[in-house]
Amino acid sequence: MIPFLSNAQQDKIKHFAAGATISTMYNFATYDLTKNRKKAFWFSLGASTLAGVGKELSDDRFDTKDLAATIAGSLTVNFTIYAITKAKSKRKPKRFHSEMYE
Repeated sequence: MIPFLSNAQQDKIKHFAAGATISTMYNFATYDLTKNRKKAFWFSLGASTLAGVGKELSDDRFDTKDLAATIAGSLTVNFTIYAITKAKSKRKPKRFHSEMYE
């Protein structure tokens, strides 16, 4: 634990990390199956949101801030993965030019 953060702040960090972890796993798994970045984005966001709602429903008290932290972690990872994969897909493939070596 981080000593200078309150228990509530540490709890939000755990929710953020859980949302990011779930999204990462589901994003890569969905992309491997579908080869579709948008489907991977939305499916992983939905999976982490569903996990966050399930966790909050199982708690004594539904905390919307915990759910928001989970979704924030998911969105952070999803936008990062989407941006990186989009940038990679726009690159032109390098081609071998035989005339350079004649």
